[in-house]
Amino acid sequence: MINAYEIRFFQVGNASKGGDAILIRLLDEYQKPTVIVVDGGYKETGEKIIAYLKRLNISIIDLVINTHPDIDHISGLIRLFEEQSLTIKKLIMNRPWRDSNITADYFADSRIKDKSVNKRMTEAFKYAYQLEQAAISKIGENNIIHPVVGNNYFDCLTILSPSKDLYRTKLLESDKTPTTLDDNGNTKTFVKTMKKLVKYIKGFMSWKDEDTTPINETSIVSLLCMPDKNYLLTADAGKNGIKEALDYKDSQYGLSHRIINVLQLPHHGSRKNVTPELIQRIDAKEYIISCPPNGLDSHHPSRRLVNMVLEKIPTAKIFKTVDCNSFVFYYNFNWQLPYQTPMNTFDEIEDYD
Repeated sequence: MINAYEIRFFQVGNASKGGDAILIRLLDEYQKPTVIVVDGGYKETGEKIIAYLKRLNISIIDLVINTHPDIDHISGLIRLFEEQSLTIKKLIMNRPWRDSNITADYFADSRIKDKSVNKRMTEAFKYAYQLEQAAISKIGENNIIHPVVGNNYFDCLTILSPSKDLYRTKLLESDKTPTTLDDNGNTKTFVKTMKKLVKYIKGFMSWKDEDTTPINETSIVSLLCMPDKNYLLTADAGKNGIKEALDYKDSQYGLSHRIINVLQLPHHGSRKNVTPELIQRIDAKEYIISCPPNGLDSHHPSRRLVNMVLEKIPTAKIFKTVDCNSFVFYYNFNWQLPYQTPMNTFDEIEDYD
Protein backbone atom coordinates (compact mmCIF):
# COMPACT_ATOMS: atom_id res chain seq x y z
CA MET A 1 0.00 0.00 0.00
CA ILE A 2 1.29 3.46 -0.95
CA ASN A 3 1.50 5.68 2.11
CA ALA A 4 3.41 8.57 0.49
CA TYR A 5 4.92 9.40 -2.88
CA GLU A 6 6.82 11.93 -4.92
CA ILE A 7 6.89 12.27 -8.70
CA ARG A 8 9.88 14.42 -9.59
CA PHE A 9 10.17 15.86 -13.11
CA PHE A 10 13.81 16.88 -13.45
CA GLN A 11 14.84 19.94 -15.42
CA VAL A 12 16.59 18.51 -18.50
CA GLY A 13 18.89 20.21 -20.96
CA ASN A 14 19.88 23.79 -21.62
CA ALA A 15 19.17 26.51 -24.19
CA SER A 16 16.46 25.13 -26.51
CA LYS A 17 17.38 21.43 -26.08
CA GLY A 18 15.24 19.61 -23.52
CA GLY A 19 14.36 16.06 -22.58
CA ASP A 20 12.54 13.90 -20.05
CA ALA A 21 13.59 12.43 -16.71
CA ILE A 22 11.07 11.39 -14.06
CA LEU A 23 11.80 9.83 -10.68
CA ILE A 24 8.90 8.18 -8.84
CA ARG A 25 9.47 7.33 -5.17
CA LEU A 26 6.82 5.34 -3.33
CA LEU A 27 6.82 4.74 0.41
CA ASP A 28 4.76 2.03 2.08
CA GLU A 29 3.40 2.12 5.65
CA TYR A 30 6.83 1.02 6.91
CA GLN A 31 8.62 3.78 4.96
CA LYS A 32 10.20 1.23 2.64
CA PRO A 33 10.92 2.91 -0.71
CA THR A 34 10.14 1.69 -4.20
CA VAL A 35 11.89 3.71 -6.91
CA ILE A 36 10.91 3.95 -10.57
CA VAL A 37 12.80 6.02 -13.14
CA VAL A 38 11.03 6.88 -16.39
CA ASP A 39 13.61 8.17 -18.88
CA GLY A 40 16.85 9.82 -17.86
CA GLY A 41 17.43 12.88 -20.02
CA TYR A 42 21.05 13.53 -20.94
CA LYS A 43 24.16 12.19 -19.17
CA GLU A 44 24.24 15.19 -16.81
CA THR A 45 20.60 14.46 -15.90
CA GLY A 46 21.64 10.95 -14.93
CA GLU A 47 24.20 12.56 -12.61
CA LYS A 48 21.39 14.62 -11.03
CA ILE A 49 19.32 11.49 -10.42
CA ILE A 50 22.28 9.69 -8.85
CA ALA A 51 23.04 12.67 -6.60
CA TYR A 52 19.41 12.93 -5.49
CA LEU A 53 19.21 9.23 -4.62
CA LYS A 54 22.43 9.49 -2.64
CA ARG A 55 20.93 12.39 -0.67
CA LEU A 56 18.05 10.09 0.23
CA ASN A 57 20.43 7.24 1.05
CA ILE A 58 18.76 5.10 -1.63
CA SER A 59 20.91 2.70 -3.62
CA ILE A 60 18.23 0.57 -5.32
CA ILE A 61 16.14 1.44 -8.38
CA ASP A 62 13.37 -1.12 -8.70
CA LEU A 63 12.36 -0.33 -12.26
CA VAL A 64 13.74 1.76 -15.12
CA ILE A 65 11.57 2.56 -18.15
CA ASN A 66 12.97 3.85 -21.42
CA THR A 67 9.95 5.17 -23.29
CA HIS A 68 11.63 5.47 -26.70
CA PRO A 69 15.15 5.68 -28.15
CA ASP A 70 15.72 9.46 -28.42
CA ILE A 71 19.00 10.70 -26.95
CA ASP A 72 17.28 13.26 -24.69
CA HIS A 73 15.46 10.42 -22.91
CA ILE A 74 18.06 7.70 -22.93
CA SER A 75 21.59 9.02 -22.25
CA GLY A 76 20.98 9.57 -18.55
CA LEU A 77 19.73 6.00 -18.22
CA ILE A 78 22.99 4.69 -19.62
CA ARG A 79 24.74 6.67 -16.89
CA LEU A 80 22.53 5.03 -14.23
CA PHE A 81 23.50 1.56 -15.44
CA GLU A 82 27.16 2.54 -15.36
CA GLU A 83 26.94 3.72 -11.72
CA GLN A 84 28.49 1.06 -9.51
CA SER A 85 26.85 2.34 -6.32
CA LEU A 86 23.37 1.65 -7.74
CA THR A 87 21.49 -1.63 -7.87
CA ILE A 88 18.91 -1.74 -10.65
CA LYS A 89 16.43 -4.59 -10.75
CA LYS A 90 14.50 -4.31 -14.03
CA LEU A 91 14.51 -2.38 -17.31
CA ILE A 92 11.57 -1.94 -19.66
CA MET A 93 12.48 -0.93 -23.20
CA ASN A 94 11.75 -1.65 -26.84
CA ARG A 95 14.61 -3.15 -28.84
CA PRO A 96 13.72 -2.79 -32.54
CA TRP A 97 16.73 -4.80 -33.70
CA ARG A 98 15.17 -7.81 -31.96
CA ASP A 99 11.78 -7.51 -33.68
CA SER A 100 11.70 -10.70 -35.74
CA ASN A 101 8.62 -9.51 -37.63
CA ILE A 102 10.57 -6.76 -39.41
CA THR A 103 12.20 -8.30 -42.47
CA ALA A 104 13.83 -7.08 -45.67
CA ASP A 105 10.46 -7.15 -47.46
CA TYR A 106 9.55 -3.83 -45.78
CA PHE A 107 12.46 -1.82 -47.12
CA ALA A 108 12.88 0.28 -50.24
CA ASP A 109 16.54 -0.66 -50.67
CA SER A 110 16.53 -4.04 -52.42
CA ARG A 111 20.09 -4.64 -51.27
CA ILE A 112 18.89 -5.04 -47.68
CA LYS A 113 18.72 -8.69 -46.68
CA ASP A 114 17.17 -10.18 -43.58
CA LYS A 115 20.53 -10.80 -41.95
CA SER A 116 21.56 -7.15 -42.33
CA VAL A 117 18.39 -5.70 -40.79
CA ASN A 118 19.65 -6.36 -37.25
CA LYS A 119 22.99 -4.62 -37.88
CA ARG A 120 21.38 -1.58 -39.49
CA MET A 121 18.90 -1.27 -36.64
CA THR A 122 21.61 -1.34 -33.97
CA GLU A 123 23.47 1.39 -35.87
CA ALA A 124 20.36 3.53 -36.37
CA PHE A 125 19.30 3.17 -32.73
CA LYS A 126 22.80 3.33 -31.31
CA TYR A 127 21.87 4.96 -27.99
CA ALA A 128 19.17 2.39 -27.32
CA TYR A 129 21.64 -0.34 -28.22
CA GLN A 130 24.19 1.18 -25.81
CA LEU A 131 21.53 1.14 -23.08
CA GLU A 132 20.77 -2.51 -23.80
CA GLN A 133 24.43 -3.46 -23.60
CA ALA A 134 24.94 -1.52 -20.35
CA ALA A 135 21.85 -3.18 -18.89
CA ILE A 136 22.91 -6.67 -19.93
CA SER A 137 26.27 -6.07 -18.26
CA LYS A 138 24.66 -4.87 -15.02
CA ILE A 139 21.41 -6.85 -14.61
CA GLY A 140 21.50 -9.59 -17.26
CA GLU A 141 19.34 -10.30 -20.28
CA ASN A 142 16.50 -11.85 -18.28
CA ASN A 143 15.82 -8.58 -16.43
CA ILE A 144 15.22 -6.56 -19.61
CA ILE A 145 11.48 -6.58 -20.26
CA HIS A 146 9.60 -5.88 -23.48
CA PRO A 147 6.74 -3.42 -22.84
CA VAL A 148 3.32 -5.08 -23.06
CA VAL A 149 0.07 -3.13 -22.99
CA GLY A 150 -1.83 -3.98 -19.80
CA ASN A 151 1.19 -4.98 -17.74
CA ASN A 152 1.02 -3.52 -14.25
CA TYR A 153 3.92 -2.82 -11.91
CA PHE A 154 3.76 -2.29 -8.13
CA ASP A 155 -0.06 -2.12 -8.32
CA CYS A 156 0.13 1.47 -9.53
CA LEU A 157 1.76 1.78 -12.97
CA THR A 158 0.07 0.33 -16.06
CA ILE A 159 1.36 0.44 -19.64
CA LEU A 160 -1.40 1.68 -21.96
CA SER A 161 0.36 1.99 -25.33
CA PRO A 162 1.79 1.48 -27.91
CA SER A 163 0.19 -1.72 -29.13
CA LYS A 164 2.28 -4.11 -31.20
CA ASP A 165 0.61 -2.91 -34.40
CA LEU A 166 1.14 0.79 -33.70
CA TYR A 167 4.72 0.22 -32.61
CA ARG A 168 5.65 -1.76 -35.70
CA THR A 169 3.87 0.62 -38.08
CA LYS A 170 5.60 3.70 -36.69
CA LEU A 171 8.95 1.99 -36.41
CA LEU A 172 8.85 1.17 -40.11
CA GLU A 173 7.93 4.78 -40.94
CA SER A 174 10.83 6.16 -38.93
CA ASP A 175 13.75 7.87 -40.62
CA LYS A 176 15.96 5.93 -38.17
CA THR A 177 14.88 2.75 -39.91
CA PRO A 178 16.30 1.98 -43.39
CA THR A 179 14.12 3.88 -45.87
CA THR A 180 10.68 2.31 -46.01
CA LEU A 181 7.95 2.30 -48.64
CA ASP A 182 4.48 3.79 -48.37
CA ASP A 183 1.38 2.10 -49.78
CA ASN A 184 2.24 3.36 -53.27
CA GLY A 185 5.86 2.29 -53.19
CA ASN A 186 7.16 5.79 -52.46
CA THR A 187 9.64 6.64 -49.74
CA LYS A 188 8.43 8.70 -46.79
CA THR A 189 9.89 11.99 -45.55
CA PHE A 190 9.09 14.40 -42.72
CA VAL A 191 9.69 18.15 -42.85
CA LYS A 192 10.37 20.52 -39.94
CA THR A 193 9.71 24.25 -40.30
CA MET A 194 10.07 27.26 -38.00
CA LYS A 195 7.09 29.56 -37.53
CA LYS A 196 6.62 33.31 -37.06
CA LEU A 197 4.43 34.71 -34.28
CA VAL A 198 0.96 36.19 -34.80
CA LYS A 199 -1.49 37.93 -32.46
CA TYR A 200 -3.70 35.61 -30.42
CA ILE A 201 -7.46 36.29 -30.44
CA LYS A 202 -9.37 34.13 -27.96
CA GLY A 203 -12.04 31.99 -29.59
CA PHE A 204 -10.65 32.47 -33.10
CA MET A 205 -7.53 30.30 -32.96
CA SER A 206 -7.26 27.73 -35.74
CA TRP A 207 -5.84 24.26 -35.17
CA LYS A 208 -4.23 22.10 -37.84
CA ASP A 209 -4.00 18.33 -37.62
CA GLU A 210 -0.23 17.75 -37.68
CA ASP A 211 1.92 14.69 -37.05
CA THR A 212 4.86 14.17 -34.78
CA THR A 213 7.69 11.87 -35.85
CA PRO A 214 7.02 8.14 -36.09
CA ILE A 215 9.60 7.37 -33.40
CA ASN A 216 7.80 9.69 -30.99
CA GLU A 217 4.63 7.68 -31.66
CA THR A 218 6.42 4.56 -30.37
CA SER A 219 6.74 6.14 -26.90
CA ILE A 220 5.46 4.13 -23.97
CA VAL A 221 2.40 5.79 -22.41
CA SER A 222 1.63 4.75 -18.85
CA LEU A 223 -1.02 5.41 -16.23
CA LEU A 224 0.22 6.05 -12.71
CA CYS A 225 -2.51 5.65 -10.09
CA MET A 226 -1.69 7.26 -6.75
CA PRO A 227 -3.82 7.58 -3.59
CA ASP A 228 -4.93 11.13 -4.42
CA LYS A 229 -4.41 11.55 -8.18
CA ASN A 230 -3.97 9.66 -11.43
CA TYR A 231 -1.17 10.69 -13.80
CA LEU A 232 -0.87 10.04 -17.54
CA LEU A 233 2.82 9.90 -18.47
CA THR A 234 3.15 10.41 -22.21
CA ALA A 235 6.87 10.94 -23.01
CA ASP A 236 6.92 12.08 -26.68
CA ALA A 237 3.82 10.14 -27.78
CA GLY A 238 1.67 11.58 -30.55
CA LYS A 239 -2.07 11.70 -30.94
CA ASN A 240 -2.25 8.10 -32.20
CA GLY A 241 -0.44 6.68 -29.17
CA ILE A 242 -2.38 8.84 -26.72
CA LYS A 243 -5.74 7.96 -28.28
CA GLU A 244 -4.80 4.28 -28.17
CA ALA A 245 -3.84 4.66 -24.50
CA LEU A 246 -7.15 6.33 -23.64
CA ASP A 247 -9.13 3.72 -25.57
CA TYR A 248 -7.40 0.94 -23.66
CA LYS A 249 -7.87 2.67 -20.30
CA ASP A 250 -11.58 3.21 -20.92
CA SER A 251 -12.07 -0.36 -22.13
CA GLN A 252 -10.46 -1.74 -18.98
CA TYR A 253 -11.70 0.64 -16.30
CA GLY A 254 -14.71 2.44 -17.80
CA LEU A 255 -15.19 6.13 -18.48
CA SER A 256 -15.90 7.11 -14.88
CA HIS A 257 -12.99 5.27 -13.20
CA ARG A 258 -9.33 6.17 -13.01
CA ILE A 259 -10.00 9.68 -14.27
CA ILE A 260 -6.78 11.45 -15.27
CA ASN A 261 -6.02 14.34 -12.92
CA VAL A 262 -2.55 15.23 -14.20
CA LEU A 263 -1.41 15.06 -17.83
CA GLN A 264 2.18 15.26 -18.96
CA LEU A 265 1.87 17.31 -22.14
CA PRO A 266 3.92 15.21 -24.55
CA HIS A 267 7.11 16.05 -26.38
CA HIS A 268 7.94 19.04 -24.19
CA GLY A 269 4.69 20.78 -25.07
CA SER A 270 4.74 20.36 -28.84
CA ARG A 271 1.45 21.14 -30.54
CA LYS A 272 1.96 18.23 -32.98
CA ASN A 273 1.36 15.58 -30.34
CA VAL A 274 -2.18 16.34 -29.20
CA THR A 275 -5.47 17.66 -30.54
CA PRO A 276 -8.21 19.78 -28.96
CA GLU A 277 -10.41 16.68 -28.94
CA LEU A 278 -7.87 14.71 -26.90
CA ILE A 279 -7.43 17.56 -24.43
CA GLN A 280 -11.20 17.77 -23.92
CA ARG A 281 -11.49 13.99 -23.62
CA ILE A 282 -8.79 13.80 -20.94
CA ASP A 283 -10.10 16.90 -19.14
CA ALA A 284 -7.23 17.01 -16.66
CA LYS A 285 -6.98 19.85 -14.18
CA GLU A 286 -3.19 19.92 -13.96
CA TYR A 287 -0.52 19.69 -16.68
CA ILE A 288 3.24 19.39 -16.58
CA ILE A 289 5.66 20.19 -19.40
CA SER A 290 9.30 19.08 -19.40
CA CYS A 291 10.91 21.92 -21.33
CA PRO A 292 14.33 23.64 -21.55
CA PRO A 293 15.16 27.25 -20.58
CA ASN A 294 14.86 28.61 -24.13
CA GLY A 295 12.27 26.11 -25.27
CA LEU A 296 9.88 28.77 -26.56
CA ASP A 297 12.42 29.50 -29.31
CA SER A 298 11.73 26.03 -30.73
CA HIS A 299 8.05 25.98 -29.68
CA HIS A 300 8.69 23.67 -26.73
CA PRO A 301 6.28 24.49 -25.27
CA SER A 302 4.09 25.66 -28.12
CA ARG A 303 2.30 28.92 -27.37
CA ARG A 304 -0.58 27.72 -29.51
CA LEU A 305 -0.87 24.52 -27.46
CA VAL A 306 -0.81 26.34 -24.11
CA ASN A 307 -3.53 28.75 -25.26
CA MET A 308 -5.63 25.90 -26.67
CA VAL A 309 -5.51 23.99 -23.37
CA LEU A 310 -6.50 27.11 -21.43
CA GLU A 311 -9.37 27.73 -23.88
CA LYS A 312 -10.70 24.19 -23.66
CA ILE A 313 -10.08 23.74 -19.91
CA PRO A 314 -10.37 27.25 -18.37
CA THR A 315 -9.53 25.97 -14.87
CA ALA A 316 -6.38 24.16 -16.05
CA LYS A 317 -3.08 24.75 -14.30
CA ILE A 318 -0.08 24.26 -16.57
CA PHE A 319 3.35 23.97 -14.97
CA LYS A 320 6.76 23.63 -16.57
CA THR A 321 10.07 22.31 -15.31
CA VAL A 322 12.00 25.32 -16.60
CA ASP A 323 10.64 27.38 -13.70
CA CYS A 324 12.48 25.25 -11.15
CA ASN A 325 15.31 22.75 -10.83
CA SER A 326 12.69 20.00 -10.73
CA PHE A 327 8.91 20.05 -10.49
CA VAL A 328 7.47 17.74 -7.84
CA PHE A 329 4.03 16.28 -7.26
CA TYR A 330 3.84 14.70 -3.83
CA TYR A 331 1.53 13.19 -1.24
CA ASN A 332 1.83 12.76 2.54
CA PHE A 333 5.27 14.32 2.85
CA ASN A 334 5.68 17.13 5.36
CA TRP A 335 7.14 19.42 2.72
CA GLN A 336 6.63 23.08 1.99
CA LEU A 337 7.95 23.58 -1.53
CA PRO A 338 8.02 27.01 -3.20
CA TYR A 339 4.78 27.76 -5.02
CA GLN A 340 5.07 27.50 -8.79
CA THR A 341 2.95 29.94 -10.79
CA PRO A 342 0.95 28.25 -13.57
CA MET A 343 1.39 29.42 -17.15
CA ASN A 344 -0.82 32.17 -18.53
CA THR A 345 -2.26 32.71 -21.99
CA PHE A 346 0.23 34.05 -24.54
CA ASP A 347 -0.55 37.28 -26.38
CA GLU A 348 1.16 35.91 -29.49
CA ILE A 349 1.23 32.39 -30.91
CA GLU A 350 3.25 30.71 -33.63
CA ASP A 351 1.78 30.89 -37.13
CA TYR A 352 1.25 27.92 -39.41
CA ASP A 353 2.49 29.67 -42.56
